[in-house]
Amino acid sequence: MEVAVTTPDEYVGDIMGDLTQRRGKVLGMEPRDGRTVIKALVPEAELYKYAASLRAMTQGRAYHARKLASYEQVPEHEAQKIIAERKQQKEEMQHA
Repeated sequence: MEVAVTTPDEYVGDIMGDLTQRRGKVLGMEPRDGRTVIKALVPEAELYKYAASLRAMTQGRAYHARKLASYEQVPEHEAQKIIAERKQQKEEMQHA
């Protein structure tokens, strides 16, 4: 997903770190009168509950918008984790 986070300047470092932890790639920043717009590409799976996390991180002073940027293949280590979780769910359903 292409994400645009608008935040007061004092939270830029925290938000950049958070986006990086979410496997995001920061594309750039645009300063605007005491606020900064951070643009990044972030896998959609990593954006689950991002609005709540962003509110908590910035005391409700930042917001974001997102739109589909492209589809990409899941990295191998992430794919293995997804496959293992799905197998476990399937086994639990069979034993229930």
